Amino acid sequence: MGVGGSFPKGMHKVGMKPIQVNAELLGECGFFAHGEHSGELAELFKFDRRRVLLGEGAAYHLGDECARLKARKVFLVRDPAVADFERTIRWTLEREGIELVGVYDEVVPNPTVASVDAFAAAMAEADCDAVVALGGGSTMDTVKVGLAVATSGGSSADYFGFDQFAEPAKWPLIAMPTTAGTGAEASRVAVVVAEEGKQAVYSDHIQPAVAIVDPLLTRDLPPVLTAITGLDALGHALECTASKKSGAVGDAVARESLRAGLPHIAAAVKEGMENPEARYEMSRCSLLAGLLLSPINTGAAHALGYGIEKVSHAMGKPVPHGTAVALVLPGVIRHNAPVAGDKYYYAGGVAGLELEGGSREAGVELMADWIDTFRRRYTPFGSLTSAGLGEEEIPRMVEIGMGVRRLLDPNPVEVTPEDAAAIYRQVLQ
Repeated sequence: MGVGGSFPKGMHKVGMKPIQVNAELLGECGFFAHGEHSGELAELFKFDRRRVLLGEGAAYHLGDECARLKARKVFLVRDPAVADFERTIRWTLEREGIELVGVYDEVVPNPTVASVDAFAAAMAEADCDAVVALGGGSTMDTVKVGLAVATSGGSSADYFGFDQFAEPAKWPLIAMPTTAGTGAEASRVAVVVAEEGKQAVYSDHIQPAVAIVDPLLTRDLPPVLTAITGLDALGHALECTASKKSGAVGDAVARESLRAGLPHIAAAVKEGMENPEARYEMSRCSLLAGLLLSPINTGAAHALGYGIEKVSHAMGKPVPHGTAVALVLPGVIRHNAPVAGDKYYYAGGVAGLELEGGSREAGVELMADWIDTFRRRYTPFGSLTSAGLGEEEIPRMVEIGMGVRRLLDPNPVEVTPEDAAAIYRQVLQ
């Protein structure tokens, strides 16, 4: 880890691709070459109110972005697992004359009402002009909601649902992800665990002012976590493009996300930072899919995946979010195929599957099998049985999954309890 004037290994300015900002993220997508569509892009993702930076060495610009926000005192919130990055963050700020005034590292996986409220209470004592969130999706969600609660008062439980915050947080947020999966740095949604289960918070007032997405910050992510988080990103893109709420703009962004992720996820898992292009493309995949979560959101695979998450957690053997989604995603693809088959067929082509001469139905099945095979090969959770879940758990998982109406309602094909049970049974073994 670089200190005192050096960056982490590989973090430099020489020979890097130019940093892409806002609409430049989709500059190579022909759909957005037309001015009309570019305007729709800016409006959909509210690029007029925030900046999204992507590229190797983007972290180098943290001090510049703080200065642009006129922030002279910065508070850092980080995942406990990324302590080594703190020194570089500090140096990057100090070279711009910006003071790091505090660090909060009591972030927990799958943030709860209690953990978010604890962070909000800590922010009430903070003397700063801006906040940097460094970590994965749990860190981002903790900070996004916690800052707004610290500003508006009360508890995070008071703000579940849509547009419950009346004002933005006092402090602009700069989000710096260290995983390529949730896309939380790009979205206007966060998830908090309450007694009744996972609850979503949707608000323009929780979106980061700046997202700095530097693939080099993911360089220490082990292969299994690269696979799990990467599957989450692909799940976002596949579900958003299939959603009833998607349109031409959403489909174009989802296709770009799939073009980034599907051809590169295996190399990112197997080669890590030995293949910087693969890491870059997975960061791009995650970011673009994350942009879709606010205006479109996901579908049945995320709803049914939550059934797996909650039951496995109660049994003391929690299945990670990305894997839970990937367990049921092949079955959901098959279920949705009558309506969304063309979109899954497109994804199969992007993944490099041999589709020529075959039917659309055969291509969709190949895409579903590809996800199933990848999950079995690169994660410890090839099946529900390998996750410690059996036939006797299916009724409870169905009950939980069917309760997530915010995700089931926009799914392109209705999912009944019987459908949900059948999807779970496809991956029992």
